[in-house]
Amino acid sequence: MTIKEIHIYPIKSLGGISLPHAHVEERGLQYDRRWMLVDKEGTFLTQRENPQLAKFSCSIQENELEVNYGKEKIRFSMDQSIESIERVKVWSSKLKAPEVDPVVSEWFSEHLQTPVKLVAMTPISKRAKRLFVPPYSTSLSFADGYPILLLGTASMDTLNEQCPEIIPANRFRANIFLNTDAPHIEDEKISFSLGQARLKVIKPCARCTVITIDQSNGEKGKEPLKTLAKYRLRRNKIWFGANAICLQEGLVSIGDAIIHDDIA
Repeated sequence: MTIKEIHIYPIKSLGGISLPHAHVEERGLQYDRRWMLVDKEGTFLTQRENPQLAKFSCSIQENELEVNYGKEKIRFSMDQSIESIERVKVWSSKLKAPEVDPVVSEWFSEHLQTPVKLVAMTPISKRAKRLFVPPYSTSLSFADGYPILLLGTASMDTLNEQCPEIIPANRFRANIFLNTDAPHIEDEKISFSLGQARLKVIKPCARCTVITIDQSNGEKGKEPLKTLAKYRLRRNKIWFGANAICLQEGLVSIGDAIIHDDIA
């Protein structure tokens, strides 16, 4: 298996960025899910309830993050935040995170037509994920449940052979898209080296309705959940892709090959 594509999603549930290489950190790929939109209660926003979020695209310009929505855009420093500390929630996690800038929050609020704030993950933002296998815990970004999401090309090929419409891989919002020769081989619970980093697969990824949203326009349909339910339904959940953690930080690049190891 080799890396075909690398993606980060700087602002949770907004558009992603394709990269030739990325630094893998304990919390996930550098800059991945390090910002997040929250409502007035501090609860995170996602495409599940706000499919319109898919229409916001992101890019990194030197040390600034640029967000585009239609013909409008806004930029802010990736180190920028104010002293206003928000208490925010991501599922069962409760943590502190500073607001980036009231002007940036207002820009998002106008486009979403609801009051929101953009918050940043900084050193004060402590979030840990408990694991049932060694190393038993890991730091986590604003991602739903695990630091890294893997997906294999053969898994996508198998899906598209059965699905009545062609589903692009970006529906699954994976960080590392692997060239694979067998479907769902990325589910194997192994530890491995990849570039300078070491990763460990913890479990297959349970999927939600976000995979039914067209990432180019925010429109929602029934596929691919309908097709996946026919052959990837286990314990009332649909599994596709794999959740992984970082055991050793380091650089990964397109073309890097997985080297299996026996170290847990």
